[in-house]
Amino acid sequence: MKNSVLLLIAFCALLTADTLLVPSEYPSIQSAISASQDGDTVLVSPGEYGGPISFQGKNIVVMSTSGPENTLIRTFMDFHCVMFTGGEDSTAVLQGFTLRNQISDGAASGKQEVVDHGGGLYITNSSPTIQNNVITDCVTDGGGAGIYARYSSTRIANCAVSNNHAYGPSKGGGICATNVGDISPFTIIDCNITNNEAQYGGGLYIWGDTAVVINNNISDNYSDHNGGGIGIVGTNVLLCGNYISGNDGGSGGGVFIGSVSKATLIGNLIVENTAGYGGGVGEYSHNNVYLENNTIAFNSATAKGGGLLSKNDSIFVTNSIICGNNALIGSQIYLLAFADSTHASIEYGNVEYGQDSIFLDTYATLYWGSGNIDIDPQFETGPLGDYHLSLGSPCVDAGNPAWEYNDPEDPFNPGYALWPALGTTRNDMGAFGGSGVNYWLTVEEEESSSPETMLVLKSFPNPFSSSCTVCYQLDEASQVNLSVFDLSGRLVETLVDEVVPAGMYSEYLDGSSLCSGMYLLRLVAGSLSTSSRCIVIR
Repeated sequence: MKNSVLLLIAFCALLTADTLLVPSEYPSIQSAISASQDGDTVLVSPGEYGGPISFQGKNIVVMSTSGPENTLIRTFMDFHCVMFTGGEDSTAVLQGFTLRNQISDGAASGKQEVVDHGGGLYITNSSPTIQNNVITDCVTDGGGAGIYARYSSTRIANCAVSNNHAYGPSKGGGICATNVGDISPFTIIDCNITNNEAQYGGGLYIWGDTAVVINNNISDNYSDHNGGGIGIVGTNVLLCGNYISGNDGGSGGGVFIGSVSKATLIGNLIVENTAGYGGGVGEYSHNNVYLENNTIAFNSATAKGGGLLSKNDSIFVTNSIICGNNALIGSQIYLLAFADSTHASIEYGNVEYGQDSIFLDTYATLYWGSGNIDIDPQFETGPLGDYHLSLGSPCVDAGNPAWEYNDPEDPFNPGYALWPALGTTRNDMGAFGGSGVNYWLTVEEEESSSPETMLVLKSFPNPFSSSCTVCYQLDEASQVNLSVFDLSGRLVETLVDEVVPAGMYSEYLDGSSLCSGMYLLRLVAGSLSTSSRCIVIR
């Protein structure tokens, strides 16, 4: 009965929603927004459109018909391109545009003012959905040259944020998010964040309550001070499955974790970054930081901590590869504690030169746990980059043997790991082992359905904290099994197990008792099957 009511509400909403066409019906995007009401869609044909544009507090969809390569919103440097300032929620969607607030050749006019924050997108007290956009060549005199978000739980997905420059005392050349995630997480997923510049957090700067950063390419960004790729301050942040490479910063070339931050890093490739202190990761959080199944390799620091620098707190490193890094002192790890204590725990890791590569300051203590090795990890080039493990790598099946760290099992080869993990289901050290495997797989790579079939599986919202709605669609009546599994392959819950007619359906998933982490939704309909991922975060 509940599902029927939900579908009826959705159907009624569709009946009352309008589509407003630009420019055939309305000459500008802003005029169409002004004429719209909640639930409407503003559909924009290819062309160049002037900004600034405001959503005016309306929960509408503004999307292009031909994608960002053919549809440009452009304004001058003293304006935002698009604004969300009226309390818009996740049903307010911006999709399929290129945003630029510089003149076309990128040269700054000496007479022109520069906007303080958010050259491309300015979001405050709102939580819209930003997807499939290109935000490039934007400038500010403060935070978030590409995107600025404040008091927000915005979701940014499948966007390219590149070549943006935040001048002055600035934070977040690509994206600056402050006071975020107090209700639900601020989320950045499947984005390319490249070649941005700021004083703090060249690619991305986050400060607030809760943030999730998953499956992004964060590369070749620059900061004068902390966090060449990512700067995190005062945030409970989850970083999973990110490729963080070629960034440059004063401290924390790849990732900087600042004061009073709690951070969990799972399945990240943090490689080839540079800094003065902490070439790969510089963490000064005064809190607990957890690094699980990361590869921190070939980073460099001109002073201390080529791979990792940790100061005045506790850091827990497990199932990770730390090798090929270099620094003047502490080639792989530097534990900085000249005034207050620092505690580090390392287990089931491959650390080049072992404990000899770790510099302990006056008040630093190191727990060198079980399972650590010092052997060439035997990297090789593969579809996901240059840091795959070879079949003969000593890191395969060498991580923590406890079941909760297992690589996900290949459903077509029981007892063996799902690629890009290798060997059996025992944890592989590095970014392509353990729960990190799933962050590197797209839904398409998980699916086995024929392209001629219509078998759709989605969940909303995703990530979620307490509950979500799982939607699926069938093109013919089938015996359906819809189940939820954790990453060890344990069945968590069966949502559907019956014959279902063709059509679209939704099921309620109560996640209030689930631990934070990733779960696999598996839909089997007759001889067809498909999978999707959902994430629980507290």
